[in-house]
Amino acid sequence: MQRSLVPEIMDDPRVPHETWERFHRQLGSLHRFLGNQRTILDALRRHPRPIGRVLDIGCGDGELLNAIRQDLGVDVTGVELRPPRRKIFDVPIVEADATRDRLPEADVAVCMTVCHHLAEAEIVALIRNAARSVHRLIILDLVRHWLPLTLFSTFLSPLLMRTVAVDGCQSIRRSYTPPELRAIVEGALVGSRASLLHSVTPLRSRQVIDIMWN
Repeated sequence: MQRSLVPEIMDDPRVPHETWERFHRQLGSLHRFLGNQRTILDALRRHPRPIGRVLDIGCGDGELLNAIRQDLGVDVTGVELRPPRRKIFDVPIVEADATRDRLPEADVAVCMTVCHHLAEAEIVALIRNAARSVHRLIILDLVRHWLPLTLFSTFLSPLLMRTVAVDGCQSIRRSYTPPELRAIVEGALVGSRASLLHSVTPLRSRQVIDIMWN
């Protein structure tokens, strides 16, 4: 399957904010159902040292940050290119471009389903920029493959609002295959003293890249 470069509906900054809020509420429910949120929490629990603060790059409405704070009892901060106008969760969110703007300091940063929105050079820039502010970066993203696309479009799309259903399918089409994403990340880490772990679920529902800077 060739990677699609067609933008998603929610990439358009002209989308009404009410639609943006409804979209992220349902997206949060979808992440919980698919186990993405639990995967991030489990990865954070395995951090080798006590965590003081977690940064969420591309945090949306802040639901994941709220879950991290409740579950782990740590400070949280979000970074979002288009922050919510109305605070849905009581978490601090900074408006910034994570590929170039200085990020808030934290022990660990998480980045969930953001990379498929970015070009290869932007992913490299995000990783190198994050290295200035955190010691660890956990990237969770989709996998471009016919199996998750078929499962999502058949079983989940009919249950979702149209925007989430359409963008969900397009997100899979825009995603990187595991070899593609790993090669991009390895290129971003050239010259650094970083370790890299990469895992993919059997049904290709997600891939996780865990970067630790020494």
